[in-house]
Amino acid sequence: MRFVYHSDAGNDTISLKGDLYSHIYQVRRTKFEENILLRNLKDDNIYTYAHIQISKKQADLKLLECSHNPNPSTKKIHLIWAIIETKNIEKNLPYLNQLGVSKISFFYANRSQKNEKINLERLYKILLHSCEQCGRTDLMTLEIISNTSEALRLYPNACLFDFGGKNITEGKLNFAEGIFLGPEGGFDDKEKILLNNQVCYSTKDNFVLKSECGALFLSSLTY
Repeated sequence: MRFVYHSDAGNDTISLKGDLYSHIYQVRRTKFEENILLRNLKDDNIYTYAHIQISKKQADLKLLECSHNPNPSTKKIHLIWAIIETKNIEKNLPYLNQLGVSKISFFYANRSQKNEKINLERLYKILLHSCEQCGRTDLMTLEIISNTSEALRLYPNACLFDFGGKNITEGKLNFAEGIFLGPEGGFDDKEKILLNNQVCYSTKDNFVLKSECGALFLSSLTY
């Protein structure tokens, strides 16, 4: 673990309670004489805290120093990802976070499972733990969009990852304005008409990738 997330990191004094307290003092066995590194994931600073006191349910800390420590590797990649099974999204989200994805817009494509409900609060908790583990200093942005048409209205300049497009491994890529990624089974005919004007990319050999594999593939490309 590279640091601990706390929304109030940067204050002169803060308290650790609840699950965070349990993790630091009961799981990690942190001692009174050890300093704790905190981030708020709202700035590029890392804050060093010393203990004032540790009780049975709470620890009080005081700020020792603040240092500017940005993450230079975050990519400007925006995935516009059709909703698939929630368990598969949750499983792959930490990897996408480590690969530097800046934003994911989840949308219900025509072939998405409509009974799948995205719990943004749960996803943000997954992201927080991933940031603590890998050291990423900024928090990925997440949103939910009702359908493909609305996603295209919001991001008209986004490109598309589908069959029959340009070789995605050639040339300079820019996914900052978004790249559409379909669900299992891909986009249906109506959606393909909607997305017909978007710049389309494909794998070199037109391999059929699972949706979550496609998300990891796009996020791992160097550009």
